[in-house]
Amino acid sequence: MAKYQVAVVGRPDGWRHAGPDDVPPSPGRPLEVLVEQDDLFAAVKGAVEHNVRAEAEGADRWAVVVEPGSFGRTWPGARLCTPITYKVMSLWWPEGWEPQTPLDVPNCVWQAQGGGEQPPMSYERAEATVQGLNRQCMDNPGVTWHVVVAVENESVSRTVSYDPAGTETTVEVRRIHVIRPERGGRGDCSHCPAHTFECAKAEWQSRAQTLTARESRSPAAP
Repeated sequence: MAKYQVAVVGRPDGWRHAGPDDVPPSPGRPLEVLVEQDDLFAAVKGAVEHNVRAEAEGADRWAVVVEPGSFGRTWPGARLCTPITYKVMSLWWPEGWEPQTPLDVPNCVWQAQGGGEQPPMSYERAEATVQGLNRQCMDNPGVTWHVVVAVENESVSRTVSYDPAGTETTVEVRRIHVIRPERGGRGDCSHCPAHTFECAKAEWQSRAQTLTARESRSPAAP
């Protein structure tokens, strides 16, 4: 299970952040670690609270969230997880599951699909999009349901390969987190064939998965 640290870096003079979980350009080495958490969002919340105070006080330090022990582009010994971006993805509607609200997320979340090429959006917009799409799903039940996912900044792994024709293929694996909104629930799975299993009783606010993105680029013409 991943561990997340809230690390403090220097805040450049004149830097304007896009949000309280943003990261300064070319941050120097971490100056200290404030706390370590098992949950990504607990770490992000701690970093945001630190940064709101730092901005109010005019402090020259800024908090970011990293996964220690993982290779990152910014630091070789820690993967940079913030800033977090949000997307809307679809998943299979579990057999026997019935939502109570458009923001419900089933406990047995299968691998979320699609949305990899979407531009990032704010959490508020992603939640509103999911609510609208799932209202339609509830009116006209189908095989898919929509969820909000949080995407960590740096990828878990990145590989580049070339075929004999010179085509470059880049494969990135990113960690995503399916989010159960506060205004939603887990729905009713009492009609599911596995309704007596532990998955029917579990309580969670987010569940981690991975998303693989593949991009191919042909060699430039002479």
